[in-house]
Amino acid sequence: MTGRRRSSSVRSCDSAFSTQSSQHRRQSLINRLEHFTSILLILLERLITGITFILPKSIISFFTNVVRLILNLRRTDNSAYDRLISQQETVLSTDGYLRRIESLRAAETFEDLCAVNSYVCENHLVCTDDGYLLTIHRLNPESNGFRPNGKAVFLQHGLLMNSEIWCVRIKKSENIPFRLCQLGYDVFLGNNRGNKYSCKQRDHNVKDRKFWDFSIDEFAQFDMPACINYVLKFKGIPSLSFIGFSQGCSQILASISIHKDLNDKIDKLVLIAPATTPKRLANWLINSIVNLQPKMFYFLFGRKIIMQSICSWFSIVYPPLMVKLIDIPNQILFDWHSKNIDILQKLICYFHLFSTTSVKCVVHWFQIIRSNKFQMYQDSEMFEPFEYPIHQAMHIPKVLLIYGMADSLVDIDVILDQLPDFDSVNVNQLKYDDSTVASSSDSSSYQPLSEKAPLSSIEEVNNESAPDSDVDNVKVNETRVTSTEESDPKSQLHIFGVENYEHLDLLWGKGVETAVIRHVLEFLGH
Repeated sequence: MTGRRRSSSVRSCDSAFSTQSSQHRRQSLINRLEHFTSILLILLERLITGITFILPKSIISFFTNVVRLILNLRRTDNSAYDRLISQQETVLSTDGYLRRIESLRAAETFEDLCAVNSYVCENHLVCTDDGYLLTIHRLNPESNGFRPNGKAVFLQHGLLMNSEIWCVRIKKSENIPFRLCQLGYDVFLGNNRGNKYSCKQRDHNVKDRKFWDFSIDEFAQFDMPACINYVLKFKGIPSLSFIGFSQGCSQILASISIHKDLNDKIDKLVLIAPATTPKRLANWLINSIVNLQPKMFYFLFGRKIIMQSICSWFSIVYPPLMVKLIDIPNQILFDWHSKNIDILQKLICYFHLFSTTSVKCVVHWFQIIRSNKFQMYQDSEMFEPFEYPIHQAMHIPKVLLIYGMADSLVDIDVILDQLPDFDSVNVNQLKYDDSTVASSSDSSSYQPLSEKAPLSSIEEVNNESAPDSDVDNVKVNETRVTSTEESDPKSQLHIFGVENYEHLDLLWGKGVETAVIRHVLEFLGH
């Protein structure tokens, strides 16, 4: 009897093992097919790009006219946009609003964008300790006719971007740098090594592979401290306020982890859509690319610039088609539907969205997504990667965090775990209803959100005393966490989550005046 039971048990174990082995082989086969598909698509893009750029200009012009004719047959709910693409040559001479839109879209430099908005800027060069020359743009309030308030603000862009992303909104007052300059702040805008404004190095040419041997680690180790120290020395002030978007937030948090003296040099920190540890994305294609081994990724994309051909696409593709060519991949890869960004706004900002960076930087982000840790670049699998100790290292007293609650790249719970403990934490959630928005400057679409914030031990309170905005009846639902009884807490964290907002909405979405700008200005002291 005992022998039979043992035999039955062995058969049961063998069956279970066989089932697991079969499932493992099936999953392995699926993973290989996914990798093969992603590699095939990457190679297909390379092939299409190669063919496109050897075509004569006459053929490209012919296809542009065909696309334009097709798009003109389809009407949108935006009459100004329809007029712009259907009769561009004549409408620009008679319509000042559409002429402004086209001027912003076609602006080639940060200086051009400032000129369209009647601002002047300065260019400053900063040399990092490892020899990279970075361009910082400055909006001097005095040079632009405003009274200086003695304070400085530094803005840092995100991945595959440059400083232009801050200054491409249709309405001039909805561009944060211009608004700050008008209030008397000395505004400085940074540019990462490797983008169009920071492509010089002391020892290496931009064509050299060594020039592009950098990741987030170098932004944190060299670029951030070099820029902040330059501004403080230039201004002769002890500290400044810092505003980051997406990777710009990650860079400063990583830099503080390495250079703890930066805590004393930043008095107020604004984190907009902080993407320190992006969620694992649901789309199988992007996850397949994320899971590619670095060697395979470097084999496909090289060791220099990631997707360099994109810059050329902007110069040859009919602008309205280019908008669609950006919207479609964003939806497939990140589940961004971009419904909160007006189509005329897209026509401008999408043409200033992309700038160059290194392949290694993208590989670094893939490592972070796979490990679900905000880690340094992992050179070898022999050793565990070092995780940036933000929780222990950061001691900035006042922090404002604004994120979109529909943003697939921001995991707010992970970010809150990474941040240090604060004496006071105020959490506000804003409900955004796109159907009630009349225009990009209409703030009346914000209504109270009934759900509580995703934090433990919170007490819901009414925000009756919230400062008035430009539009009446704008309210928020506030939840507050305090870890001390002090009436004037030493450290404060203010959080605003905007329902239905995605990543880019916090820069260019409808209602940004109320969702972002108002809170940033209040936080900075205005």
